[in-house]
Amino acid sequence: MTFPDILAYVSSLGVFFPLIIAIIRRENFTLELKLMFVYIIVSTLTEIIATFWARYLHSPNHFMLNIFSVVECLLLVLMYREVFINKLVKRITLITISVFTFFAIFNFTETSNFVKFNSLINSIACIIIIICVFIYFFQLLQTLTVQKLSVTPMFWISVACLLYFSGTLFLFLYGETVLFHKSPFFKELWVIYFILSFIFRIFLAIGLWFSKTPLQLKSSSKSAQS
Repeated sequence: MTFPDILAYVSSLGVFFPLIIAIIRRENFTLELKLMFVYIIVSTLTEIIATFWARYLHSPNHFMLNIFSVVECLLLVLMYREVFINKLVKRITLITISVFTFFAIFNFTETSNFVKFNSLINSIACIIIIICVFIYFFQLLQTLTVQKLSVTPMFWISVACLLYFSGTLFLFLYGETVLFHKSPFFKELWVIYFILSFIFRIFLAIGLWFSKTPLQLKSSSKSAQS
């Protein structure tokens, strides 16, 4: 077994880390973390089905990745919309994800764009999510309402999203040319993807672990009222 193969297995198993933490801490979730929980469930199911489809049925699973990319973007953007304070930003966010979803569906009407890996849709999805992360970080700097970033769930989730989607955007821009054809950097780029994927899931698990308990939520609301 080669080093990339080992990383692939480790990365695939990593999808269960945030899922386990989410199940344990789910009673403490606010609405944005509930959306993250849904995202983790969808991500886990997609990982399992896509792996089974490729390894045991020996069939291309690119169409699953294309569908997941749209669903992923939809869930994550809706999650960020819940934490955005500015009403105009909320409206623009909703309009953006609606336009993107309709554009993706229209783009998928061409069989070649649906069956093959769609680098255009995946790249746009990454860019939208990265923009949401930057808006969230800017909001943190503007409001200064968070006392300890190290125990803030959305901070860990945002760092995870920034690292993962910034890295995968570079890979998706090359799309089929590099990732799905034999090129000099084929194995190296997949190694980078597996590492980014594993770090992404670990950071998500950390963020979900820091979700507030009901007791903490009550105490924070009392202090805010006083």
